[in-house]
Amino acid sequence: MNNNDLKKSTFILRLDHKYFRNENICLRGQLVEIINCIKEETSDLVWFTFDVVGSSNQVVKELFPDEYSEFLSTEELIQKANEIIQFYSGVFIGIKKGKHVEWNSDRLPDTEEDEGLQHLEAEIEIRPFDTSYFEVVVSNIK
Repeated sequence: MNNNDLKKSTFILRLDHKYFRNENICLRGQLVEIINCIKEETSDLVWFTFDVVGSSNQVVKELFPDEYSEFLSTEELIQKANEIIQFYSGVFIGIKKGKHVEWNSDRLPDTEEDEGLQHLEAEIEIRPFDTSYFEVVVSNIK
């Protein structure tokens, strides 16, 4: 992604096997655990997902069908995330409800390490990496 499209993050948290006490990382329960930890703070967000790849009992493209998917609540995102057994990649961006959001189809967010937030209106971004760790990026430490 072009650096001009990135919003500077104030905090990046990397969660690996030490945090989850499990050799297998990027499991659905782990993503749901992360989201549940911040559920109260994210209740006023709309979620957008990109680049979601993983294993599931369903076809992942049926769960996340378009170039990006939009979820109107954190609870709706949790329901979809619960359908993926293990994530290989993905970008989950939370933006305050009511903000006008446009996505450039030539430069959609993708799973990149140590990126800033990949939209100027983003409040939080969660990225699973290749069954190795999750990265949680926020614009405001509070």
